[in-house]
Amino acid sequence: MRPIKRLASLFALLSVTSLYCQEIRQANVLVFYGKTNPDKIRDYKYVILESEQFNRLDIKLMKESNELVLGYISMGEVAPARYYYTDLKDKTLGKNEIWDSYYLNPADSTTRSVLMNLVDRIKEKGFNGLFLDTVDAYGPWGSTKDKVDDFISLLQEIKQKYPDFHLMQNSGVPLVSKSKDYINSVALESVVTDYNFDKSTYNLRTSRGFEERVKELKEMKSAYNMPVVLIEYADTKRLYNRVKQRLIPLKWDYFIGNIDLAEIPKFK
Repeated sequence: MRPIKRLASLFALLSVTSLYCQEIRQANVLVFYGKTNPDKIRDYKYVILESEQFNRLDIKLMKESNELVLGYISMGEVAPARYYYTDLKDKTLGKNEIWDSYYLNPADSTTRSVLMNLVDRIKEKGFNGLFLDTVDAYGPWGSTKDKVDDFISLLQEIKQKYPDFHLMQNSGVPLVSKSKDYINSVALESVVTDYNFDKSTYNLRTSRGFEERVKELKEMKSAYNMPVVLIEYADTKRLYNRVKQRLIPLKWDYFIGNIDLAEIPKFK
């Protein structure tokens, strides 16, 4: 073999090896709202769970084999299925017809008390922190955008009570300028993918839409040095691989799974 060919082969090998290592490092997030044997959840950087599905022993076991185990909490809305809905139904600020849920009022003392009790409940189970969902309700285009300062003060209250808690904010990227002192990371759904809820179909986002979302996240990360987690949705191995190829150059932690988040993904 001639030296130049040997050199080209070496570069090709290094490129493939680098890509492979990059993939292994990144595929380390699990978002799962179902119930399973905790021993099946291993070797993740972030594990995001529906806290009511697991007990204290389950969480203890998962913390031994994963870096951070976070409990789900909806900060902007409440669904009728939640056990605390009856305490809040007369305090809400309107309905989200798409999700059949109701917008919370973080300025209301009862609402704040109920949410803090839920935080305490998650803490007592041993979780490392919280996955803060529906934050976009307080964003520039949210239905309760006028309550953003009340939401931020609630975040402050949580952080003051549990300073060691890892708080991952899901969505609401424009709010990070206000929440940055109280959160530890930011998640965003459907940067690469674009699930169609009307047709129940899984799709890739357009290149323009993808680039716009990546730009917004890069600017946020540059400004506040905030870790980024991407949550994407795919239902086939082919789509999973296409999503993964778009994610690899970003070097951000990510999850790819089914839209209902009720099972552990088959592909990893």
